[in-house]
Amino acid sequence: MFNKEVLESICKKLLSQANKSYDEFNSVDAKIGDGDLGITILNGFEEINNNINKFSDDMGTNFMICSQAFVKKSGSSFGTLIAFSFMNISKNLKGKKECSHEEIISIIETALKTILERGKTKLGDKTIADTLDIIIKNLNNNTNYSEVFKLATKQALENFKGKKILIGRARMFEDKTKDLDDPGMFALNKLSEAF
Repeated sequence: MFNKEVLESICKKLLSQANKSYDEFNSVDAKIGDGDLGITILNGFEEINNNINKFSDDMGTNFMICSQAFVKKSGSSFGTLIAFSFMNISKNLKGKKECSHEEIISIIETALKTILERGKTKLGDKTIADTLDIIIKNLNNNTNYSEVFKLATKQALENFKGKKILIGRARMFEDKTKDLDDPGMFALNKLSEAF
């Protein structure tokens, strides 16, 4: 069951992993972008953890706190997508104290829909959205979240080896991106190691 205590534990683990992977995130991002992905992720999770004492039994409120943390600490396009994802999840969970397996899938579906719409991207563009899509499909018949996240995020990176990134600043690099991981996909894979 996904509730306040589980969310607190996840946020603490993600902050620890963001600290460990900070330089890697920046260097992967620097190959095709601003090189600030590590800063974005670390600052966002630091701010969430700074406000974790404000978490309540209402999961909607908690995700809104997460959204506000990323808004406050990140001006990057990636940070903005995360903030909007948390905000839309918050709306769907208003008043809920705990989430079932189906509701956890719905949380990830909301994040995927938000990223596709806000990021003006589509599945197949080689972005974090493709990773979320694989996670959702794998969760439909598996409730081992740690296993699903680790395997699905790895599978996404492997599926898109040799394919161009078709969205964002990376488009300017054309064929060079075939040999590179999308920074968001790479980050999600690394963050999943926390579990």
